Amino acid sequence: MMNPFSPYQTTTTVIEPEVSEDLRLEEESEREKLWKIIAHDDPFTTMEFVVRIMVQIFKKPLVFAEAIMWQVHNEGVSVVDVLPKSEAEFRVRKATAAARLEGFPFRFTLEPE
Repeated sequence: MMNPFSPYQTTTTVIEPEVSEDLRLEEESEREKLWKIIAHDDPFTTMEFVVRIMVQIFKKPLVFAEAIMWQVHNEGVSVVDVLPKSEAEFRVRKATAAARLEGFPFRFTLEPE
């Protein structure tokens, strides 16, 4: 009978790494060209809503979200982020949908970097 605690017994376990889908997407995104997300001012969208969208959808810290909001308000436009095109389009769709649900015409455009 073999002793399971014997230091002379060896077992070989082969662990094959799993490549997660997220990692593949990140690699594909790194190869995509970057696009600027530009927010545009309008007379109806509230400042509070713009800050909330910047934090929730664009993952900006509050201080940066407020700075973007003020730049949109004072200058008419602000670059929100620079991302691979697919990610930029996804976030713009999400932010636009959120704006429409609350009755705001807040709008974004995309430009190549």
